[in-house]
Amino acid sequence: MSVPGLAPVVGVLVLTELAVGTLLATWAADLLGEVGRGFLGTTALICLVVMGLDLGLIAILPDPTQLLHQPVDAGRYGSYTRWCAITAGLLAGYALFCAVGTDPARRVVGGAAVGVGLTTLGKAAVTFNSPLLGGWGGTVAFLPATLFAGATLAGMLLGHWYLIAPDLSFRPLRLAVYLIFATAAVQVAAIVAGLLAADAGQRGSILSGQYGASFWLLVVAAGIVVTVAVNGLTLYYARIRANQPATAMLYILVITVLMGLVPAHLLYFLTRVPV
Repeated sequence: MSVPGLAPVVGVLVLTELAVGTLLATWAADLLGEVGRGFLGTTALICLVVMGLDLGLIAILPDPTQLLHQPVDAGRYGSYTRWCAITAGLLAGYALFCAVGTDPARRVVGGAAVGVGLTTLGKAAVTFNSPLLGGWGGTVAFLPATLFAGATLAGMLLGHWYLIAPDLSFRPLRLAVYLIFATAAVQVAAIVAGLLAADAGQRGSILSGQYGASFWLLVVAAGIVVTVAVNGLTLYYARIRANQPATAMLYILVITVLMGLVPAHLLYFLTRVPV
C-alpha cells in the first residue's frame, strides 16, 4: 500500500466530509435562525459543488481494491457512491428551497439532505472500516473529521459573508468559533480513542516509528494545536467586531485542518488506526 495509491481514495473521503460537515453546520444555523436565506443558499450551492467534485473524482477512479492493494467490497463501495449522488441531489433541493421555499419547507428539505449526507458517511465508514473499537473504527475515523472540517469551512464561508452583509450580527460568527473549538475537542477524543484501541505495534509506529513525524507535525501540531491557536485569534477578532482579520484567520483554519485530516486519513489506511 503506497501513499500515491491512497491519495485518490483519501481525496474522495475528504470531499465527502467537507460537503456533509458543512451542510450539517449550515442546517444547524438555519434551525437556530441565526443567518439569512442568502448565506444558506450560497453555502448549499458550494457544498453541491464540493460533492460534484467528489462524484467526478469517483467517476475517474479505478477499483479502490487496485489502489489500496486490499479487498474492498464492491457492493458497499457502489452503495457509497450512489448515496453520494443522492446527497448531491438533496443539496440541490436545499439550495432551491433556500431561494423559493417557506422557512419550514426549507428546513425540512435541509434536514432530509443532512440525513442522506450522514447515511453517505456511514456507507463510507462501512466500506473502509477498521476492526478496532468494536468494529466502529471507520466511524471514529470519519465522523469527527466530518464535524471538524465542516465546522471550519462553514465558519470560513460565514466570515466571508460579512464582507457581503456587514450589518449582520457577530453572534453567528462567535457561535461558529465555539463550534470549531468543540469539534476540535471531539477530534482529539477520537485520536486518543484510536490510539488506546491500537495494539503496541500499531501505536508505536504512529507515535515514535516510521509515521511519527507525520503524526506529530501534521496531525497534531498543524491539525490540532495550530488550528486551536488560530481559532483563539478568530474569537478575539469576532469579539471586537473586526470581521476582515477574523475571516483571514478562518481561511488559515481551513488550511490547517486539512493539513491534519489528510495525513490522518492516510495513516488510517496505512495502520488501520483511526487518528
